[in-house]
Amino acid sequence: MTRSAASGFALLTLMAALLAALSGLGSAQLPRPPSPTQPGAGSGAGWLAYIGADGNVYVVDAGLQSRLAITRDATAPAEGSGRSYHRLAWSRENQLAFAAVVRSGSQAAGQLYVLDRPDASPRAIAQDPDHFFIYISWSPGSCSGRRACSQLAYLVEGKDGVDLHLVSLDARRWLDRLAGTGRPFYFSWAPAGQEAGSLMAWHTGAEEPLAGPPRLALYDVAQHQARTLAIAPGSFLAPAWSPEGRHWLAVSREGAENQLLLLEADRPVQVITAAQNELTFSWSPDGRYIAYAARARAQDPFYGPVRLLDLSTGRAAQLTAGAFRIRGFFWAPVTDRSNGERHRLAYLTWLDLPGGEWSQWRVVDVDSGEDRGFAAFNPTPLMRFAIHSSSQYAQSHRFWSPDGRYLVYADRDERGVDRIWLVDTRAAPGSDPILVANGPLAYWSHR
Repeated sequence: MTRSAASGFALLTLMAALLAALSGLGSAQLPRPPSPTQPGAGSGAGWLAYIGADGNVYVVDAGLQSRLAITRDATAPAEGSGRSYHRLAWSRENQLAFAAVVRSGSQAAGQLYVLDRPDASPRAIAQDPDHFFIYISWSPGSCSGRRACSQLAYLVEGKDGVDLHLVSLDARRWLDRLAGTGRPFYFSWAPAGQEAGSLMAWHTGAEEPLAGPPRLALYDVAQHQARTLAIAPGSFLAPAWSPEGRHWLAVSREGAENQLLLLEADRPVQVITAAQNELTFSWSPDGRYIAYAARARAQDPFYGPVRLLDLSTGRAAQLTAGAFRIRGFFWAPVTDRSNGERHRLAYLTWLDLPGGEWSQWRVVDVDSGEDRGFAAFNPTPLMRFAIHSSSQYAQSHRFWSPDGRYLVYADRDERGVDRIWLVDTRAAPGSDPILVANGPLAYWSHR
C-alpha cells in the first residue's frame, strides 16, 4: 500500500469524512499546537498515531498539517477511570490496530479494533470483559497462502497465565484463536519472505506454574503447533528473528552464565556473548549488525554499554560510552543516505534525576562513532510500559519515522501534563524539539 506524501493528505481527508458517520467513532480536525520548530509539510516521513490528552486515538501526517480523530468516545484520559485508549500498533501495510480499556475501580475491560484502510470503518475484532489488552503486534507478512489476509497477534490475561491470540483478517471476516499461554510471554515473527506469517519464536517464563515451565519454542502458525527446543532459556525478554529470515537470537542458561545464541531453526550455530545477568539485543534492519547489552547487576533498571557484532567481519566492539546507563535501543529503519548510507542506533539513557524516570534520546552513528544527545525528558507511564519491554517493542513499533529522521517521545512535566514531541536528528545542535500534541503515547507508521 505504497503512497506518496501528497496522496497521504488526500487519504486522511477521505478517512475523516467516512468516519464521521460512525457511532462512537468519528473525525474532527484539531488546531495545530504551537511548536518551537516544525517539520516540513509533505516530508514523506509517514504518519503518527497517538493517544490524545482526552484518551482518544488520533493520526497526523508527518508535516503536522492534517489531523484526524479516529475515535471520539473516550470519557477519561489514558488509563483513567472510565473509557480511554491505551494501545496502538501499525502494520507494515499501514493498517492501524488500537485498544480501548474501560476502568471502574479495580476492574478493567478491553476492546480491540482494526482500521484496515481509509474507505473502511474500524472493526471491533476482540474484547475481554475482565482484562485489558497487554500488547499488539502485526505479522510482517500475509496469512499463509492468502495474499489478501493479514495477521495480528495480541496478549491478554487468561485463566492460566498470559494468552497469545492470533487473529486472521480479510476484508469481510476475521478468525481469532488461542495459540499459547505463558507468563511472561515474548515472541518474534519470522520476517517477510518465505516464512512470513507462518513461523514464530516464543520465549515463555515460569512466573505462573499453571502456564508451564520456561521454554523456547518454534510455533508453526499454519499447523497450530509449537515445538519446544531442548535449550534451557536464560535471562532475557524477547527472541529476535533476523531480517534475512534464516537465523534468530535467544539466550540459553549454561551453569551460571547467560549465553546469547545465534540459531538456525532449532540448532545453535554460534555463541555471541555470555553474561551473568539479563541480556537484551536487536538486529540492524539489513541483518549486518547485532546490538546487545547486559545488566551489570540483576536489580539494575538499566543495561550496561551497548556492544556491536558485525556479522560481515565477525568483529565485536563497544558502541556506547561506559558512563551511559541504557534503557533500550532502536535501529533507524533506513540508513542515513544524507551522510553516506550510515547505520544509526537510537538509545535511551537512564538519568539519575528526582521526580520521575528521566531519560535522554541519544543517536550513535555506527560507522563513524559520532554520538549525539538530545533533550532530557520524563517518559509518560505509557511510554515507560514500552521501554520496559524494549526488545519486544523494537520489533513491532516505531519510535523512528520511516525516513530515519525523527524520533518521537512522550513526556510528563512537573504539573502532570503529558506531551508528545519529535526530535529532528538531522537538525543543527541545540535545535528545539517539535511539539505534536498533548498526550501520553505515539508511534510512527512503518512507511
